[in-house]
Amino acid sequence: MDQDLATLQVISETLKEDPQASQRTLAKKANMSLGMMNAILGRFVERGWIMLTNVNGRKLAYALNAEGITELANRGKKFALRTFKLANVYSETFCKKFLEAKADGKTKVVLYGDSYIKFIIKYACSEVGMTFEHRETTAKILTDEVCLAGELNDDDVQKLLIKAGCFSLVNMVQYIK
Repeated sequence: MDQDLATLQVISETLKEDPQASQRTLAKKANMSLGMMNAILGRFVERGWIMLTNVNGRKLAYALNAEGITELANRGKKFALRTFKLANVYSETFCKKFLEAKADGKTKVVLYGDSYIKFIIKYACSEVGMTFEHRETTAKILTDEVCLAGELNDDDVQKLLIKAGCFSLVNMVQYIK
């Protein structure tokens, strides 16, 4: 079902760009064969996600109908809910780790390099009363700080930061369910 919704999303985006897109165009955009696209379009018509109209004797036109749009909206909502839940779990995990570090006498959390979840780290710091700082990957690493290696760093830089005592953000969140 997820693959069907992903294909429906590609069809929707293609039809926004080109409302008269052919099956061949839809197939190309979805990275599938023309025959497979034909079968999928038939299934989507049966489900009521797509409306099919005959433009002339040989040309068909496709459009998402209300049910297809609803399916995509529900997919977006489910994705958002999963993302919010995961952000909350990450936040709780960081708060716990930072409280442990605070109990060990550390007062600052430093992110070396960049991270998609920098905002969660900053939030966790504020929740536990620790200072947050963002530094370049070449900055000196101090032992009295919680040092985090941002997941967007190059692999070689990441390895150097971890070797110097930084925690890998990827490793910290990898096993969170």
